Amino acid sequence: MNKVRDVTAAALDKISRGTRPLPKRGQIKSRIAANAFHSIVSVLSKASSHQHHSQRKSYLRKA
Repeated sequence: MNKVRDVTAAALDKISRGTRPLPKRGQIKSRIAANAFHSIVSVLSKASSHQHHSQRKSYLRKA
């Protein structure tokens, strides 16, 4: 029984050396939500910037 425990501990140690620790509960959802929020803000800011520039150009054309 000790051999099984030693093998399991060695396998877990080997796995955990080369990888990041597992995220805690809710961290993945939080990261996904943060990425989605930043993407939406980026799209909206680009759209408002584009709209602002297009209004300026149409104003210059009328004058």
